[in-house]
Amino acid sequence: MAFRDHLGAATVESSEVSLIHGLLEHSRANGHTMTVYDNIAECPGHRAAVNMLTRDRLCAAIGIEPEEYIDTLGWAMNNPSEPKLVSAEEAVCFENVPETVDLRTIPIPHHWPQDRGRYSSASIIIAQDSGIRNVSFHRQFLRDENHLVVRLVPRHLRTMVTNARNEGREVSVAIVNAPPPSCCSPQRCRSTKTSMN
Repeated sequence: MAFRDHLGAATVESSEVSLIHGLLEHSRANGHTMTVYDNIAECPGHRAAVNMLTRDRLCAAIGIEPEEYIDTLGWAMNNPSEPKLVSAEEAVCFENVPETVDLRTIPIPHHWPQDRGRYSSASIIIAQDSGIRNVSFHRQFLRDENHLVVRLVPRHLRTMVTNARNEGREVSVAIVNAPPPSCCSPQRCRSTKTSMN
């Protein structure tokens, strides 16, 4: 089930809403239901979806009951699946490739008044260095039109970045915003200490 499949179950909000606390305020006032906003003050022409992935929806997307999740996670770690490769022409992620990158035009919200600014939080960071790949979730602060800032906690990605820096290398990174729930399934999000392709 793709992310777009979930959008059909969401309420569409057409009133103008701001990325600066507006999504949070509207979501809170409406019981944090699945909502697609199609009139964002700071990003005309863009839409944003909130509350799309809950534990129950994740479990439904991967075909298990919520109480089975922990056992499924353990099984998945021991039984990784092979990724399905598609050509660039078939990949829907290449539908919108701008000539000039300006991350500020993406509807990244300023969630909490205590935050320093706009943060992307529904995304996965995929990092690779020396044949080792890591897939993890990290909030990303929107610093400017071409830079995001990530706080690396003492786990696999930080170890990977530290080792690369110590050896004078940079780590190759890809960021997937709003991945389909199948990408969030236990066998997909993990780190390995061995080389992967």
